[in-house]
Amino acid sequence: MTNIPVEKLELVVVFKKNIELVNAKEILDNGKVICREGMDSGRGKLYYYRTGPKFILTFEKEADKQRILTQFEALPEIHEVYTPDWDKCKD
Repeated sequence: MTNIPVEKLELVVVFKKNIELVNAKEILDNGKVICREGMDSGRGKLYYYRTGPKFILTFEKEADKQRILTQFEALPEIHEVYTPDWDKCKD
């Protein structure tokens, strides 16, 4: 039996610099998403320090990923939502 790697359905949510961690977690809780703190390293250190809390969101279905992408892109507290690129490293 061959194990074929399955691509995870993930998004990175980056909050604006002035958003406190507790507020970011509340927004994520309201979205009912599975998440952990962190981001991919492709954006570099300057990006890291010029933005607020960052989270990796994991989904079981593409439809759920798209729903959250649309919902979170519209929130004023969020700087950016994107699909992580785990192959790119700028640090």
